Parts: sequence; structure tokens; C-alpha cells
Amino acid sequence: MPDSMDIDPAVLRQLANQHDQVAVDTRNWSEPPHEWLGTFQDSYGKIADPVYQALQRYYDARQKAGIALALEHNHTAEALRAAADNYEKTDHESASVINGSVDPRGNDRHGAQGPATAPGNDAGALANSQPGAGPVQANSLDSRPGAGPVPPAHGAVPDQGAGASPEDSGSGAPNGAVPAAAGRPADAGVSPAQPPVSEGLGTSPISQVSGIGDGDSTAAPIGGDRAPLLNGFADTVIPGAGMPPMSSDQSAATAPADGTTGAGDAVPPPILLTPFGAAVAAAKRQEAEPAHVVNAFVDDDLVIARTLLGAVLAAVDAPAIGLSWAVSVMRGPEGSALFITSNEGRGWLPAGLFLPREVSSPWVWDELLGAEGGSPWEGVSDPARVLAEFGLAWGPKAGAGLSALVSSGPIDSSLRARFTEVAMEGLVGPAYDVDLRTPTDDTADRLGLLGSASTAEMVAAVPDSAVQARTVKLAAQAHAQLVRSQATPPESAEVRVLRDRVLAAVQAGQPVSRQQWDELREADELLAAAMLSRRVDVGRVDLGALRIDEEGSLLRAMVFERRCDELVLLLAQEPSRQGLRDAAYAFEQIMNHPRFVEVPAAVAVPETERVSHPAVSGISVVSPTLAAGPPTGASVSAPESVPVVEQVGG
Repeated sequence: MPDSMDIDPAVLRQLANQHDQVAVDTRNWSEPPHEWLGTFQDSYGKIADPVYQALQRYYDARQKAGIALALEHNHTAEALRAAADNYEKTDHESASVINGSVDPRGNDRHGAQGPATAPGNDAGALANSQPGAGPVQANSLDSRPGAGPVPPAHGAVPDQGAGASPEDSGSGAPNGAVPAAAGRPADAGVSPAQPPVSEGLGTSPISQVSGIGDGDSTAAPIGGDRAPLLNGFADTVIPGAGMPPMSSDQSAATAPADGTTGAGDAVPPPILLTPFGAAVAAAKRQEAEPAHVVNAFVDDDLVIARTLLGAVLAAVDAPAIGLSWAVSVMRGPEGSALFITSNEGRGWLPAGLFLPREVSSPWVWDELLGAEGGSPWEGVSDPARVLAEFGLAWGPKAGAGLSALVSSGPIDSSLRARFTEVAMEGLVGPAYDVDLRTPTDDTADRLGLLGSASTAEMVAAVPDSAVQARTVKLAAQAHAQLVRSQATPPESAEVRVLRDRVLAAVQAGQPVSRQQWDELREADELLAAAMLSRRVDVGRVDLGALRIDEEGSLLRAMVFERRCDELVLLLAQEPSRQGLRDAAYAFEQIMNHPRFVEVPAAVAVPETERVSHPAVSGISVVSPTLAAGPPTGASVSAPESVPVVEQVGG
């Protein structure tokens, strides 16, 4: 068969022996030169004692690193031998099924009960082909060596209802293993990237927005053994249970609850490891390496948050002046979620950034928290404070709490004092392990993550021939609305003039010089620098005590100006549908802002025309002289009495 794969167990065992030999060689290499070190002080004297101490520390660290590396080779050798044994076992069981001595369920056709383990179960295949059973997945973020998929007790998972818990299943799987079917209906599909706002406060971002942990409704509470955060990070993906949503151009077909593609199909699902998941796995391995700290604890949620923030900082090559970022992880009974925000506007994201679909933003949910007139978090200089405020506001409603918080700036001491159980890290730098500037099937742009569905549908309905015209229209409409609705801030006077000049040239079909584009960019950067002094430092304000301040209207107006600058600067690029999506997101940041009041354009009514007749001078009008009249001497007089008229037939 062209798609077949020939596996020789003997080759696997040979590779295992090679790994064992490498482990032995590594241990020998890591041994300190005891004989030379023993004569060092005698040879160089007391004056070289600091060098001797440094050599002792170096060789001690090298020995620890060598032992750890040798252990990894030993674990790899054990895994190869186990894989060879499982392959031979699976091959033997498959041959028994083909020969007819055993049916696919493992029952002997002659009446004897066969092994309950399905073919390939130990290698991560299905635990049972019966409906309602699913694979058992160990904690994919477990930092312990050798952690991986753990088979259930006796090789099968009993059928469980929607409300079953791991304790009820009796599987006894270690490392926090949870049956895939627990707490999830059999027909559960892919969760949407963002629910409609009309779902109300009962809709939790923990499971609906981010799609994180959808397949694990029995996650341990904060402080206990943590369940997997993202199924995309797992070594084995549970079919039909919380897989990341597909991209917009793909169908949202769901897999059967038991993970099979048909009756009697016992082929395990393919392993799906996203680029971001691979980066997280690499960061976990690096974090678990010997750091010369005894019993050092590796916080998986902190590693995930730091990996995302580092990738975002690496993708944003030239961030705006004063722009800071923060990422948090929230955990609850329904799973976990990732949240990201910046300190500009309502968590503004730059163009060209493609984040994992599991990521959400607190600004998507602030209106569900009763912030009808805007959020008091807007204008706060510390993005970590925004995520902490969101955690306090949303946590009680979703039954979740903060488990990790990282920031590109320093973490305020008040946050550390308030959340003593939360893993925090400040001053996170860029990390180039994963590229978030290239779109993939598991990522989405800023409009897909945080934009409205109606705007996304509008963009999709625009024909290719009208993309450029619609982008220009959005920029011109936003500019006109700002001029009508917002008084010109002193810092924005120059940028408005430059923006108006560029827009006029674009609308007239005239070329815009490079100097004009550069002048607009420089003016926008100066505006970003002027916003630094307008942001609010809330370090002295208690958590949960922030209130909307009208003094922030000037900062908000400056943010609107920057979004309008962004709309116009997007016209400097080649027309594309992605450019239109970026423009639509920036347009929504202005028009959909809860504090923005749109002023309609004035309607010009024509004045009533007045017809004036010119006065003619030098001409007089006199009454005409009557030439005719009664004859001379004739007079007319009234009769002296009224004649009596008799009625005929009286």
C-alpha cells in the first residue's frame, strides 16, 4: 500500500540500545576530574582558591546537566522498547481479528473473554470502540519526566453520563487523567471563537470565547493538579472534545464523540500540534531543565502566558511609544482561558498580528459586566492591572480565578500582595520561538478574534474589485466623523491637517508622495508620545475601586485620532482583503466605542428664492381722463318714494 508504514521492532530496540550507550557516555563525560582537582590547591596555592571554588561549581553544574541528559536518553530508550512491544502486541491482536478467532471488541468468538484493550491502546489509540467511551489523556502540561497519555485501568473506560466525574469513572488514571467523554455530550462540536453578546451573563468566556478546556469539565480547582490548558498543546488530541475552531474558510464539521470515523473504525486520530503549542512545549522543556535549584517548581500556566506574550512582542517589531502588553490565564471548573490586552484604547491590537484562536480579550466582555457607558479600565497605564480587574469582575460569575499573569512592564507590588497564589512575571521580553505574523489554520487576525460578526460578514461580501474603494471609504468616513463629533485636541491639530491632505489626494486619484506618508507617520508617533502623560497610574487605587473619569475624554479623543491615522496609513499598502479587514477593525475601534457619539452630517436646505422687481425711475402713473359721460345739463336723482309692487293673486 502506498500509505503504509513498515515498522521493524528490532530497529526500535537497536535505537534504544544506542540511547542507553549515549546515556553511559554522557555520565562518564560529566564526571569531574577528581584527580586534577585534588592536586589543584597544592599546585597553585591558596592564592588560586577563588579559581578552585569556581571550578568546583562549574564541574558540579556540568555533572548535574550530564545526569539529566543521560536520564532523558534512558527515558527515550524505555519508550522505544515499549513502542516495539506495543507494536508486536497490536500486530498479534490484529492478526487474531483477521483470522476470526477474536472479534474487534476483544471477545473470543468461542466464548472466552479476550483482552479488553483495543488494538494499539497503549500507544494512544481509542480505549474502547463502544459509544460513550473516549481516550484518556494525561496532563499534557505535566512537567514531570515521562508524562504522556495514560491508559485507563484494565484498558477500558466505562460509559459515563454527561455529569460523570473522574472519581465516578473508577479509571484510576494517574497524573490527573480525565476521560474525554466526561462532562460533555456526545454530539459536542467545535466551540465558536466568540459568542454573541446576547447570550448574557450566563455565558462564560472560560469555555465559550477561548475554546480552552472545552473537553475537560472536571478540571481541578486552582492550587490543585492542573488540567491541560489548551488541547492544541497536548501530545494527543481528544477527538470531538474541545478542538480549536477551524479557520473562517474551513467547514466547522465535528468529529464523532468516540473519535471514530465509522463503525468499527479503531484508528487513532492524528496528532495535531499547532506552532504555538510546539513553542509552549519547547518552553516547558526548557523550563524543566536543571536550573541548579533543588525542587524547583515549574508553573505551566506561567509558561504558556509568557510564551504568548513573548511571541506577541516579537511580532510587533516597532511598538508605539508607551505601548505595554499583558497576558493572563484564568482557570475554573469549565476549563481555562487566555486573555491579552494592551494599554491603548480598548485593548488595541496592531495589524499583522495573528493570535491563537484560544485567546480572548477582557474588552469583549466588559459590557456584560454592566459597563454600559464604557469601562473604567480604559486609560490605565498598567495592562496587568486591567487583567487583574477583569479577573475580579468576571471570576465570581464564571467560577474562575487568575492562575498566571505576565506583563511587558513591571508588575505592581499591590498586585503581588493581592494575588499571592498567582504566578506572576514582569518585564517579559520578545521570544522568537513562534511567528505570529504569518496566518495559520489555528490563528486568527484581530478582526476575527475581537471584531463583530456583522463587520466580518460585510468584509466578506465585498467583491475583490471594490476592496480598495471600501478601504478608502472607511478611512474617509472615520475622518469626517471625528471632525464633526470631536473637538480637535491641541496635540492632534497637525495630524488632522496632514491626514486631510492625504485623504483628499487619494480620493481625487492623485499620487501621494513618500514624504507625505512619512510626515503622517511622524505626526502619529508624536501623538503617541503625547499620550504618555495622559494615561492614569492607578497604583494607589484599591482593586475594584476604579470609576469612569470624565477627565479621560481627552486621552480617548487622542486614541480616536490614532485609529484614524491607522486607517489612512493602511492606504499606503497594496490593496488586499486583509488590509480591508484591518481597516474594518480600526473603524470599529472608533465607531463602536461606547463613549463615541456619532454626529450626523448637516443637511443643506436651499433658501426660498425672492423675486424682486426693479423700480423704474422718471415715469409717473396717472389715472386716464374719461371722455365719455352724461350729457351736459343732465342730472340723475333718486326717486322720492319707493314704488309699491302689488302681489298678483294676493
